Amino acid sequence: MIRKTVLLDDDLAKGIDLFARKDERDFSGALRYAARIGLLAVENPELTVQEIRDILEAKAEYEAGRVSELDFRAI
Repeated sequence: MIRKTVLLDDDLAKGIDLFARKDERDFSGALRYAARIGLLAVENPELTVQEIRDILEAKAEYEAGRVSELDFRAI
């Protein structure tokens, strides 16, 4: 991981701090997560932020081996 110094205006810093507390993250983790969501949103303007979050959550569950194959007969 690379360390960089970033200047944020007070309102943005307060917003990220609030986001961090709501999401039970530290400030740096919240900033990294918000930046990742933002970059993905710019790259995929057809997706909502919630859809991007859902995709990231599903990816994490898949990588953790917490998914199983869908049984189409059950639908």
